[in-house]
Amino acid sequence: MVKFVNRVKLNLTTTGTGTVTFGSVVDGFQSLADASVVDSDVVRYTLESGTNYEVGTGTIGLAGGTYTMARSPSSSSESDNSAINLGAGAVCFLTMLAEDVVQVLADLDNVSSTSPAGGQTLSWNAGTGSWSPASPSGGITSVGNYAGLPASPSETDLAWVQDTKALYIYDGAEWDRFSTGSQFAPRFTTAPPAEHTLNKAGVTTSFTVVAVDDNSFPIIYDWDAFTSSTVYSTSSLPPQLTNVAISGGTYTFTPSSNTAHQGSITFRTRASDGVATVVGTTTMNLIFSESVTVSSYSASGAGNIAASSTGLIDATTAAAYISASGLLPTDALKGGKQYFEIKCLSTYSSPTGGQPELWIGIADTTAAHSNSVGYSSGTKNWCFLRGSGQVGRNGGYTKTASGWTSTGVWAGGDPRTNTSVGFDDGDVIMFAYDTTAKRVWIGMNGQWCDALGGDPGTSTGAAGTTYNDLSGVNNTDADDTFCLVMGNQASVVNVDMQIQTGSGFSRTYSVPTGFEAY
Repeated sequence: MVKFVNRVKLNLTTTGTGTVTFGSVVDGFQSLADASVVDSDVVRYTLESGTNYEVGTGTIGLAGGTYTMARSPSSSSESDNSAINLGAGAVCFLTMLAEDVVQVLADLDNVSSTSPAGGQTLSWNAGTGSWSPASPSGGITSVGNYAGLPASPSETDLAWVQDTKALYIYDGAEWDRFSTGSQFAPRFTTAPPAEHTLNKAGVTTSFTVVAVDDNSFPIIYDWDAFTSSTVYSTSSLPPQLTNVAISGGTYTFTPSSNTAHQGSITFRTRASDGVATVVGTTTMNLIFSESVTVSSYSASGAGNIAASSTGLIDATTAAAYISASGLLPTDALKGGKQYFEIKCLSTYSSPTGGQPELWIGIADTTAAHSNSVGYSSGTKNWCFLRGSGQVGRNGGYTKTASGWTSTGVWAGGDPRTNTSVGFDDGDVIMFAYDTTAKRVWIGMNGQWCDALGGDPGTSTGAAGTTYNDLSGVNNTDADDTFCLVMGNQASVVNVDMQIQTGSGFSRTYSVPTGFEAY
């Protein structure tokens, strides 16, 4: 951009047709420094050397307190309008050229045909390539209500809304209201939910909020979201969402179907009257696991099993003997090929000289809920782990209290970290099952039971053995569902365990190949 200055005229210390070096200031004029000319400024100049002249555009250089100027002539006394050959006594003065005045007049030819009102100014509209009246004082559009605001305004347009006596400005995307004094913020009459779970299959879900403004200003709904370190908006969606649509106060969410995007965000519902905003927060979850339903279930004279308020499996058993009346089943587990873990959060040891180990395993749902499972009959359909590390199915032990049998159970020996009878704090029981094949695999502390086919994720383990075949005579439920069963042989047993699914409670071990994390 060209810099224009007043009353600058200087003698030159150089000759020739190249860059000039400025010398002393001509009497009655000001210096370049006085005129605030700095390095790299572009100026208009006139050079005079005797009867020769040259006008053009120059670029100022400043080094060590000395000013220079690179010349670019537009006209001169030379026939080809080239640079003149400066002699001794040449001078230079900075001035506005005639072409600058011509350009200004040409720009003014782009003035809109719309006549400005009194007090209005002109502003350049890049979209139309012309000057047009701006909308400050005297050019404010007046409408009856908010719905009457212009639909296609220009940025910085102003509008007066008569019914609420409010002034609005258009920011290029929406109308924003000027604050004209203290007022109440909007309030929710229907607040957003505290928690919302997104559909893992990618199906849209929604919730509706209602906000009112006691000053009768219209409500504008919006949103943002955040985690501990990141804030999200329409232009930067959180990974759990692929779209958020707003219609009135209804928010519709399209979730990601990518399991890598599992997690939670804090979603902020925003309702504004144009100045003040009320905000509601919702914990939004994207979970690709299924819940294990643990209904409150009691067996006659045997205690109960239920989900506690802390999310634990809270089991209390008091059976004199494991039998149909001493087993505590959950509701049906999810079908298919599933894997989950149960971690002991407290230590349980049996009384001296007894056989009271806690038993935990998987059984046919219908059979378990009809009290048709126990430990002593080969017709009873369940596969279990005793607290001593013994594994059984259909009532038959594969390891006795006195020692290992020839069948073997754990290839590398008992995976327990000590020899006490019971489950210890930190023990992790691994369950894999296939409701179609009616097979169950049990492991402990990272080691799968050999007698139940070993690792279910290998070709050998996947084939299984007769030890994990639960297709027995008591399989009466049409959906071939399994449930989780707990029980003990004697005394009162209290133990806290945590189902580890990977959602909220991380798994300790890897999911076997071909299986789904519950």
